[in-house]
Amino acid sequence: MAHPASIGADLSIRKANIKDLSELLFIEEQAHHYPWSESTLRWCIEQPHIHCFILHETRELIGFAIYECVIDEATLLNIAVHPFMQGNGFGKQLLQQSLLLLDNSMQKIFLEVRASNVVAQQLYQTIGFTAFGSRKNYYPTADGKEDAQLFMLDINQYRALHTASR
Repeated sequence: MAHPASIGADLSIRKANIKDLSELLFIEEQAHHYPWSESTLRWCIEQPHIHCFILHETRELIGFAIYECVIDEATLLNIAVHPFMQGNGFGKQLLQQSLLLLDNSMQKIFLEVRASNVVAQQLYQTIGFTAFGSRKNYYPTADGKEDAQLFMLDINQYRALHTASR
């Protein structure tokens, strides 16, 4: 895996560690209606096959992306940006740069997103993800369940486009 990357004047991305847990939990609770628990986030940080990247500016944590990597595929399990920082392109930067930090053995990246989350779906499509199916009644809602839209990215094509332009 690559080393921490500098992506802007004061922005950088690095792997999370256990010292980041309280800030990760705060962002998770603020950004999601059905947030992950502290124990789930802790477990993700501790697992060798799960990579948790954080985007930060100087010492302020802006957001995080969590991937599970198995053999040659990765799944984006969770991505969140602090609500006060949303709408400024940080989610796109976090996604783009974290994809480049994944091990070169990864071939495909998968994710699920709420069918109602059109903004996130547009972001994923802008990055190069393609929709390929859905999962019925996947996400909890106040009224029951909501479908998930499934997306996939060929990471080799993504790397070719984004490392050649550097």
